[in-house]
Amino acid sequence: MDTPREIEIRRGLPGASAESDIAGEMALLDDVLAHPERGVLRLWRTSPCLVVTPLLAHRPEFAAAAEASAQRGWPVVVRRTGGGPVPQTAGTLNVSLAYAVPRERAPGIDAAFRSFADAMLTALQRCGITAEVGEIAGSCCPGRYDIAIGGRKIIGIAQRRRQGQKDGTLLAAVLVHAVVWAEGTLDPEIDRLEQFLEAAGASTKFRRDGMGTLQGISGISADAFEAALRQAFEAGNWAGLP
Repeated sequence: MDTPREIEIRRGLPGASAESDIAGEMALLDDVLAHPERGVLRLWRTSPCLVVTPLLAHRPEFAAAAEASAQRGWPVVVRRTGGGPVPQTAGTLNVSLAYAVPRERAPGIDAAFRSFADAMLTALQRCGITAEVGEIAGSCCPGRYDIAIGGRKIIGIAQRRRQGQKDGTLLAAVLVHAVVWAEGTLDPEIDRLEQFLEAAGASTKFRRDGMGTLQGISGISADAFEAALRQAFEAGNWAGLP
């Protein structure tokens, strides 16, 4: 079975709920396992919410804290990719890349992160922006592949994998996801996240000067960045494969 070289680009607007939008991302893994001849790039948005991982959802205070947050207009959704809690704001652009390859040819976790981050950097460069990759301490969901402008994080990246097979070939499906704080501000949203985490028994204070939005820092709109992303993924070796 050949390595996927074609990419299908999909655009998604907010659906019936944030929970269904985020569940739709996980469905990409099954999609590419069924159609390993092409990858899928999904550029999507959802309604404002707080996104957390299963580890936090297991805390005894979680249910009451989540209910109170929903009553404040910030529903809490559990995601299956790694990382920490983040706000999905009205100005957030989500970028999900999924592809499936023969298991023995699957890229390592770091290689998949790196190639995806490189594509994001290329898109920013197309917009005239120089950004850097590296963990931003004190930010939401800090990680080694954070993307920042001038030390202020605008993009966080997570990954999820699934095994499968087609026509007798064992496959590894890879999903790499970026949260891009594209427009608006973060202060009210971070307030709501901190309020929820305190009620959930996981009190955290984030460093506000270590985060920002793409438009707020550079003046580049979400639409301009989305167009640059399409060009970057269509033009490059997007899966980082040989």
